[in-house]
Amino acid sequence: MKHTSFAALTLLLVAIPLLTAGCLAPLSHDPALTARWDEILTRHADTGAIVTARVLELPERRELYAREIDKPYTPASNAKLPVSATGLDMFGLDHTFKTYLAVDGNDLWIIGTGDPGIGDPRLSKRDSGSITGVFDEWADALANRGLKQFGDIYYYDDALDKEWLHPSWGEDVLHWYGAPTSGLNFNDNCIDITIQPTTAGQPVSYTVVPPVRNITVINECVTGDKHEPTIEKLPEGDVYKIGGTCAEVAELKSKPVTNPGAFFCDAFRTHLAGRGMIVAGEIKHTEQPLGGDMVPPADKLVATHETPLRDVIDRINTNSQNFFAEALCKLTGQAWAAKQGRVVPGSWHDGGQAIHAFLRANGIDDRHYIAADGSGLSDLNKLTSRLLTDLLAVMMERPDGHAYLDSLAKGGVNGSLEERFADSEGYVFAKTGYIGGVRALSGYVRTRDDHWLAFSIIYNRIPGSVKPYEELQDEAVNLLIDWPNIEE
Repeated sequence: MKHTSFAALTLLLVAIPLLTAGCLAPLSHDPALTARWDEILTRHADTGAIVTARVLELPERRELYAREIDKPYTPASNAKLPVSATGLDMFGLDHTFKTYLAVDGNDLWIIGTGDPGIGDPRLSKRDSGSITGVFDEWADALANRGLKQFGDIYYYDDALDKEWLHPSWGEDVLHWYGAPTSGLNFNDNCIDITIQPTTAGQPVSYTVVPPVRNITVINECVTGDKHEPTIEKLPEGDVYKIGGTCAEVAELKSKPVTNPGAFFCDAFRTHLAGRGMIVAGEIKHTEQPLGGDMVPPADKLVATHETPLRDVIDRINTNSQNFFAEALCKLTGQAWAAKQGRVVPGSWHDGGQAIHAFLRANGIDDRHYIAADGSGLSDLNKLTSRLLTDLLAVMMERPDGHAYLDSLAKGGVNGSLEERFADSEGYVFAKTGYIGGVRALSGYVRTRDDHWLAFSIIYNRIPGSVKPYEELQDEAVNLLIDWPNIEE
């Protein structure tokens, strides 16, 4: 029997920490790739920006490149990758999130389970409908029962907790990307205002979508030769101020509402009125769903809206929709808590715990992982490029990995990568990330030789514009497309 030499034993001990989900990562990197990536990624190092990056060859998980891979960085929207992966694992690809309409006596009941997709503009447009199409379906269902006059509207939104806005978001809560997350949601919990010029020097006309009663629009936008309209949400209540000048019809940036559940009911009530169906009473919040269960009693249930999980993860990873990510994070936390025997509203805390559990179950090092929110908008989120690339490797090997891959933005094709990698269509599938001082890009590359690589590049401490660092990411990833045919 041969004895293990001290040198061989030392090599083995050094290799042990590189074990990831049962795979031993080789100790040597690709020298040509390392030389080129080192030069590219550190080109603006004199600005004080820092970078972490890693490349794995799949499915072997051979580590081709590594830089600061165990140092925690702020990931921006790359935080959506573990959220969507854990949600897919928790619920399964065929799961749907539901919103219920019921009638009890003369009252309407709307029960939300946290579904983020109802009335979503992109999903509605894809299905050749309007955001209020669901309201038409519900109005038809009511009319088919001979119901046209109603008392109160009761709504239940406690499937998710009452922390609708993350405390670390600050002023971002006044923008569409910081919309509140509730158990009952509609139109991404935003209003959309379209303006139209009138007579020169006079206030513009405007329309609000969805039509609602309980908002205030301060119209200080004037018809003029220059087209420089503005919109802002004031800090208190649902008050929106439009200003500047308007020379042509324009859809202004979406702005969030304050109370998602009440907004949903207000929009539904207004829509019913347009159909000649009157709600004579008030909109009332209830702390218990009708009958005590999330699903209303069969004799009272009128209609159910369903959003497939596939649509949710697509909106998260292709378009980087923050609101969908926050909802899925909390929904996953609620399901995880239920498995521990706790029946509680979904929360960011439990969502983070669910993600930690998923990572550990797949042998992914989560020691430096901090999940503050689900979208990555908070600068309190932290993770490593080792975690992201190991996660991507795990997801590639799953039976539902094709859906995860397909949910990512495709270079030169769609989503947040539509304007990037235009000359490399079909090779890059990735998730972007941006907040102040951060530019992130992680995903897969299918090389010209039909190899698959997982990569992650995250810059932190960027002074000023992130565009120069985005260009470095693109240059580095384009180099991967030619791997292994890379010259030093």
